[in-house]
Amino acid sequence: MSTVLAIDTASPAFALAVAVDGALTASLQHDSEQEHSQQLLPRIDELLGERRRDLSGVVVVRGPGSYAGLRVGIATAEGLALALNIPVVGVGTLDAVAAVAGGDILAIHPAGRGEFAAQRFEHGAPVGGMFAARPEELRGEATAGEGAGALGGREVTPEERVRAALRLGLPRLSEAAGRVEAIYLREPNISRPRPRPANGG
Repeated sequence: MSTVLAIDTASPAFALAVAVDGALTASLQHDSEQEHSQQLLPRIDELLGERRRDLSGVVVVRGPGSYAGLRVGIATAEGLALALNIPVVGVGTLDAVAAVAGGDILAIHPAGRGEFAAQRFEHGAPVGGMFAARPEELRGEATAGEGAGALGGREVTPEERVRAALRLGLPRLSEAAGRVEAIYLREPNISRPRPRPANGG
């Protein structure tokens, strides 16, 4: 029996989904208040139960999204894949949003600094690249994604997104190879520690 786990940590609330023999069997959404590193593995164990020993692949949402959240999700997915010698594949946040909403939409996801990561999709296929947009620039657009409800668009929850990511990732697991690279709208704003002077002062 084939069991595949999907992980989505692109938002403050993370979500998980499981497919058995290609059919979605369970999913959950957990408001972790961004404490993904402490809450993710216990929820995975809770969702999988005894099926963990049958785990044959992992799908992980790779961004854009919360920098810390994505790091935890991808590291957890790759750790499970390495420990169990199973494939792992990444699915873009906006691709999953587009799969939920369908049709011709502008998929969006919060990107910090009051902006959204945005990308146009037609019939589920991306049209052009990802770009940054402020809320006022999105009003009147056929938006879908986290935060779209407040703009008059289609709100997409993390649980809906992870279910879509699982559907998108399942057929790609047989081709999965190498590491999953995170997608960011912009490079994370992280300062490097200053080098210490040679004299130690």
